[in-house]
Amino acid sequence: MESSVSVVYVESNHMSQRKRTVIDILRESPGFVSGEVISARLGISRNAVHKHVKSLRKRGYQILGISRRGYKLEAEPVKLVVPVITEMTQGSMFGRSFRYYDEIESTNVEAKELARAGAPEGTVVIAELQLAGRGRLGRRWTSPAGKGLLFSVILRPTLPMSRAHMLTIVAAVAAARGIETQTDAAVRIKWPNDLFVGDRKAGGILLEVAGEQDVVEWVIVGIGINVNTEYAELPVDLRRTAISLKMATGDPVDRSELLARILLALETAYKEAQKHGFDRALSEFRQRDYLLKRSVSVQTREGSVIGEATGIDNQGALLVQLPHRHVRRFHSGDVTLH
Repeated sequence: MESSVSVVYVESNHMSQRKRTVIDILRESPGFVSGEVISARLGISRNAVHKHVKSLRKRGYQILGISRRGYKLEAEPVKLVVPVITEMTQGSMFGRSFRYYDEIESTNVEAKELARAGAPEGTVVIAELQLAGRGRLGRRWTSPAGKGLLFSVILRPTLPMSRAHMLTIVAAVAAARGIETQTDAAVRIKWPNDLFVGDRKAGGILLEVAGEQDVVEWVIVGIGINVNTEYAELPVDLRRTAISLKMATGDPVDRSELLARILLALETAYKEAQKHGFDRALSEFRQRDYLLKRSVSVQTREGSVIGEATGIDNQGALLVQLPHRHVRRFHSGDVTLH
């Protein structure tokens, strides 16, 4: 007997009716539509039309604008094909409950609300666009609509709170496996939670945990990956340090298949950790360790600590050998190459 799959599609309430009307007007015409025509249809100024077009571009709509000719809709966002995801994950712990948003503040925030309300382990929250996505240390995570993978999963592990952070390592290893089964990109992991291709960041993990005393109630694993983002779509300040899988391999990547493969890899790695502990995930992390034997600077509350990264210990802490040969362990901190 086939297990039932719950898929909830949530339409954005952030896109105004006027923006929807702009898209409808552009869809109606195979050519250019002047800003004057759009402003007359909507009863707004041409400057307001321009602002709506600019906002729509951020949402993944490719709108060409030429002075004195107007605007032309060239392409709409390519959305995830949820039936492909559900088919590939059928029978998986991550194949039973999905919530799909075309636009959301943050998948992690939504997943936390669902977890608090009792949503089952394995629930997957997916978004095409995040308006307030964030990464570790509160840094903002940006991705053009329809170009990356932005999702969070709910876990309810039988772990003490002191070991919950190890699921970051499990998730990073699983994401790397999933990417490598779908693409030619070789993925390394920069402690504690970044996915690197070459010397540039392609994705990251954000773990959030809730529990009482020494019992974990739930864990949210948020994963963001630059999949088909073009160089020009990257924020200017990240163009030297970030990369997408398409940029790395030269080929577009099927995001639906990639998401399913990562979810399947995460299930395997998670169940392994639950049953046998974290040894296998630690071993694979060490094989993929981007920082190993490199000179690093670790920013702590007391200031910067400089030394050579020598790996991670069995608790997932970063090991840094200082100039006088003493090895220091770091459970947190912002790490950069020195």
